[in-house]
Amino acid sequence: MESQPGKETKIEDQPTDLVHRITNYLITNSPGMRVVKTVLAVLICLLIEYYRGSSMPYHACIATIVCMQPTLKSTFKAAVDRTLGTIIAGVYAYLLAVLLISNAGMPPESLKFYLLIGVLAFPLMALMIAIKKPASLAITVIVFLVIMLSVSATDPLAYTAERVAGTLIGIAIALFVNWLPPLNEIGKRFGKVNISEAGAQSLENQNS
Repeated sequence: MESQPGKETKIEDQPTDLVHRITNYLITNSPGMRVVKTVLAVLICLLIEYYRGSSMPYHACIATIVCMQPTLKSTFKAAVDRTLGTIIAGVYAYLLAVLLISNAGMPPESLKFYLLIGVLAFPLMALMIAIKKPASLAITVIVFLVIMLSVSATDPLAYTAERVAGTLIGIAIALFVNWLPPLNEIGKRFGKVNISEAGAQSLENQNS
């Protein structure tokens, strides 16, 4: 018995139809390359902080999440701004730690200290606005508060340097991951796929 041509066509089109369906599903449900890059950057930060023996690896993770942007150009700009903000916050926090804890003898666990740190965050925010770096404001205040609310009276300089180093590592990792050519190539390939064409092809195969 001779096979019917129409049925053969449908059978031959089934693998292509399946590929289009899978492609369409992956594209429409993809979280995007920025999410993939951010996860990869966080993993790298955790590995580096583990081998550095850091007691607070979340500094690098927070910095890399805040710094990650959709493009390499925007990430580089964010990295420069946030590096400046981190250094300013580190210097500001160290000077306050010496003034309030070492010189004035104020207990860092006291309510008075907590309230004072909250008030002293305002000049830091005002400074970032004054130098026209509002994009750096968040990471600057985060670094300042983390240092001041965790610093000990024994060695403020060492603690501040460690926290600033962790943040700078996170910023550098965000820049590195966003630069990686293989990831950018994958992102370009996903961007070139036309979802509507895949869906139209799938619908066309179903009606044939």
